[in-house]
Formats: sequence, structure tokens, C-alpha cells
Amino acid sequence: MKKIVGLILTAGCLTACNDGDLVFENLNFDENQDIQKCTDNELYFKINNNELLLVDFTFGTNGSVLDTIAPLNELQKLSTSNQTKIYYRTYDGTLNTNVICSLLPPANPKVVSEYTSVPGGTINYTRTMVPVVTESTVNVTYRYTINFENITLTNGSSEIRYTTLPYGSYIYDSSKLSFNFSTNFEICDGILTGKTSNEMLQLQLPEDFVFPTSDQTQTISLNDTSLLSYFMFKTTISNTDICETPDTAVKEEWHVSNGSLEIVSTVVTSPVTNQITGYRHVLRLVNAEFIKDKSSFKITERILGTYQVVL
Repeated sequence: MKKIVGLILTAGCLTACNDGDLVFENLNFDENQDIQKCTDNELYFKINNNELLLVDFTFGTNGSVLDTIAPLNELQKLSTSNQTKIYYRTYDGTLNTNVICSLLPPANPKVVSEYTSVPGGTINYTRTMVPVVTESTVNVTYRYTINFENITLTNGSSEIRYTTLPYGSYIYDSSKLSFNFSTNFEICDGILTGKTSNEMLQLQLPEDFVFPTSDQTQTISLNDTSLLSYFMFKTTISNTDICETPDTAVKEEWHVSNGSLEIVSTVVTSPVTNQITGYRHVLRLVNAEFIKDKSSFKITERILGTYQVVL
């Protein structure tokens, strides 16, 4: 007879067998523990002492079935198959990442038992983005939250079945937005533009706006007309001209839907001759809400840098 090892999370999840005993077990993996991933492939896993729960998300040669541009906060579904598999293993000793990810695994510990998913189960994942504002940066993390539905794992003679099984989350990417443009600002065809080695800020100035030539403070309301946009690039910007459009792929793009930009202008004079040598305009964000897809964050107050005019 075929023994069924029933792993039950909810009522009614067990498929009955015709005869024999039912053995009830639990997979002892904390759903709040982050999922780990091998660096050089698409193996995602969790370890609990000598137990391993692993998912192979490999697609083709070097790809992944997980979509990094899938709509945020929307459930995506994959089916277990002969390629996309779930593995549950026990070993005769404690595990570490090297045991799982090495091209030539160490001789010990050895596999004691292995269960593999059968085709037809469901792997659900949701892509989420969480921005966290700190005093100096905005840290954005991207993660997959994964769970299983109606999965069956088998070792050839017995089966492990779950109706639902939370797997956990994996942070697959992150960005650090600094918003520190120092004095790297220029006016480019009516657009105030700031640029660093991998960031760019653009503000469409109002048609009648003129930077003052006296000590004063002005405020620009940020909206669809006076649109402020922030860009972070995947690699270092190759062109150094502030007004030149970067030819580097964009990693982050955020737009301000409301808030204001405060401009504190001062006259710069020579300490020797007391003649006017230029103007300094300090740029400060106030209550600016940045939007990307369906996510947002708010900067209460932050100095972006200084636009300087030298006579």
C-alpha cells in the first residue's frame, strides 16, 4: 500500500487513503525567517538545523521564472513542474549555505531523505516594494513573498501534502536614494537639473519663475505642472554634462505629486572688494510626497543642494 504522510494546515486538506496508518508531521520552518538564495543560480531555500526546504526557480540557462517587473502587490501564480520544483530534504548533520550552493558539495553532511514536488501544485508569489525614509537617505527594498498551494511532495513510496503552506519572503533588490546633489545644478531649457554619479533630479520651473538677485525666500508648489522627478541609474552615469541626458538604464524613477520646494536665495559678495560675485540658492524640499506605481514615501524636510550663479 502507498503510505500518505499528511501535513495538515487547514481542515479538509488531507486526501484520504484506502488503508493503513496516517502519519502526521510538520515542516519546522519559520515563515517569518527570510528565504535565502544561492548567489550563482535560482535556488531559494530555508534551513532548519538538518532540514532543507528548497525551490528551484530556474528558467532556461540563467533565467528565473520569478518576474522582477511583475505588477507590485498583485498575486502571481506558477505551477510545479518537471522544471520548477520544491524539495524537502533531511541530512545527517547541520546544514549551511555552502552545502546547498557549492558546485561540488562537501562529502558531509549526507542526504538522509528527499521528497520532490509532483507537477500540478501552485506556487504563489507577490512582488512588493517598501521605501523607508531616514535622516540621510530613503532605503527602498524589493521582495518576493512566496507561499504554496495544493502541493504534494513524494519520495516514491510516501507523500507529503499541504493545502496551504507559507514559505516566506526574499529581498531580491534594494536601492539607497541619497538626494544629495551638492552644487551640481544647472538650468536646462527651463528645467532645474541636478546630477551626481548615479542620480538625477529634474524640476520643471514655472514659466514666469526667475531666480532672484537679492536675499529672499521663494516657494514653488510641486504638482503636475511644476513636476519634480527623481532618477537613479543602474550604473555610473557616463556623461558629466548636467544638461545631457544620461545613456544609462534607469533603476528608480519617482515623481512628486504634492509638496513644495523652498528656495533660500542670498547674494554672494567678495570679502575684498565687497562687489557682488554671484548668487546662492539653497534648495529645500518640504512635505514632498514621492510616487512610484502604487507606493509612496514622504520627505518632511531635506536640503537637496545649492544652485549657484557665478558672475
